Amino acid sequence: MLNIKKRKIAAVIAMILGSSMLTACGGDDGVNGTNGASGVDGTNGTNGENLKPAAKLTRVATVPVGAEITGMFLTDNDELFFNVQHPSDLSGNETPAQVGVVTGFDWSTLDPKTEDLPAPSTDAEKLAVRVVAGNYQVLGQAGDTLNNQLPHGLGSISTADQTTKIKQSQDPDFNAFVPTSANGDTGFLFTAWEDRPGAMSRIELTKEDSGSWTIGDAINVDFSAVLGTIINCFGTLSPWNTPLTSEENYEAENTAQWNNTAYLDGYPSYPDVKNLQTYLASSTLPNPYDYGYIVEVTNPTSTSPTPVKHFTLGRVAHENSVVMPDWKTVYTTDDGSNKAFYKFVATNAGDLSAGTLYAAKLTQDATSDPAKAGFNIQWIELGSSNNTQIKTWINSYNGITETDYIEGETSYITQTEIDDWATNGTGDDRYAFLETLRAAKAKGATTEFRKMEGVVINYDGVASGAVPFMYVAMSSVGKGMVDSEGDIQLDSSAYCGAVYRFGVQTDFNVNRMEPVVVGGAYNADGDENGNKCDVNAISNPDNLAVMDDGRVLIGEDTSKHINNTMWIYNPKGE
Repeated sequence: MLNIKKRKIAAVIAMILGSSMLTACGGDDGVNGTNGASGVDGTNGTNGENLKPAAKLTRVATVPVGAEITGMFLTDNDELFFNVQHPSDLSGNETPAQVGVVTGFDWSTLDPKTEDLPAPSTDAEKLAVRVVAGNYQVLGQAGDTLNNQLPHGLGSISTADQTTKIKQSQDPDFNAFVPTSANGDTGFLFTAWEDRPGAMSRIELTKEDSGSWTIGDAINVDFSAVLGTIINCFGTLSPWNTPLTSEENYEAENTAQWNNTAYLDGYPSYPDVKNLQTYLASSTLPNPYDYGYIVEVTNPTSTSPTPVKHFTLGRVAHENSVVMPDWKTVYTTDDGSNKAFYKFVATNAGDLSAGTLYAAKLTQDATSDPAKAGFNIQWIELGSSNNTQIKTWINSYNGITETDYIEGETSYITQTEIDDWATNGTGDDRYAFLETLRAAKAKGATTEFRKMEGVVINYDGVASGAVPFMYVAMSSVGKGMVDSEGDIQLDSSAYCGAVYRFGVQTDFNVNRMEPVVVGGAYNADGDENGNKCDVNAISNPDNLAVMDDGRVLIGEDTSKHINNTMWIYNPKGE
């Protein structure tokens, strides 16, 4: 019985083990069972955090050797126009000046942690326009006729009647894009040509689906109604969408030399004055007090835009007057050495033809370090007037010619007249508007700035308070800024230039300026590639543009970098 039970137990065990037991005994394999359902996938892990800090200064573009970056203009759609001014040659390859735009990229999307565009290292790179993102589209080169619409070529300086070419400019400067559609895909690009006489072109543009731009009509703005212009430099677009071009009259305080036939090194020189006379087809030498102002181009989208000179903003070497969101307060700078800084307050909003002009008086912080020294600002009133009255004063100096020039004297306003007005209130306010720098100095304003290259804001940011700052480039911290006299007494460690920031108050006044970007040390012998200023820092900053998020584009005008660079300064960078 026991043996039988053992066999039954073995049989039961065999049945339980099934196929594995049978296989072990050499029988046929049984059928595999069905697989169980797969388990649910685990949750994806989160991406790691990019701990790299935002850059403070990033190289985003370079231009051909010898060229300056000018005309930086950001549209409402964050498209960037800029020019390649007066490029020189490398290995015999000469390139005309260019007016262009970056396509295929929205600058508001540029990552603050973007890596630097490397400095050019090959000859090909040194001759190219290079951008960190998108592509640079050349809209026109100096001399282009643009489908025969400009018979003398883009940037040509012609007589007022356009019949005779006086010279070909290679100096495109300020750009302003005036849109003619709600989406900003059509409009007119105004470009100032910084020459003697001055000029301004207007090109009709249409943006294609591909992102590139096509050219329509092209004209030169007719300045004959305002007796021509000189040295049309950096500018801006007013809040009411009219271009404001700046006459950078370096000789505004040297009026005594205007009718001196031996004055050959001025800017403008006597030959430049004669070219202006040719432009006007005049038998008489032009009046110097007609030049050195902000010129507003009204009716900018009409068949014939209308220029208006605003004598009210003073006669200086203007760079980029910016109108604040109250449409009344305007700030403007004076380029050159030992110059002043000005504020204008219009009588009526949106009308620059009448108002009051002021000059800044600075008090320096207790340090001479250009990277640390800020300045408190007070405003000294120079005078109040309007365009009509000032033009009457200007016309009183008509008809003066070369025959009136006497060495050591002046045919125009004397220093004694200015001093008597400033000290004793003698005469009228003509001195404030016709001899603005000399008048500012006589009134006690600070006249020590060196190469102050124009103030800029982000208009919407200042209006809302999101970016409540105004910026200015000081191309070179030198001359009167680095001596041991006057209101500004810095050391000379910022020879490569600096960018300053002003806090804008709720009434759009500014009362403080501070350095935010300072160029590196200057090396007269240059590095191994010939760069006299640190290639990884700014050198002679010039044009600026403020982005919606507060970052600042900085364009260079320097001979101390082999290739001029465009940078982005990030105030939020480490």
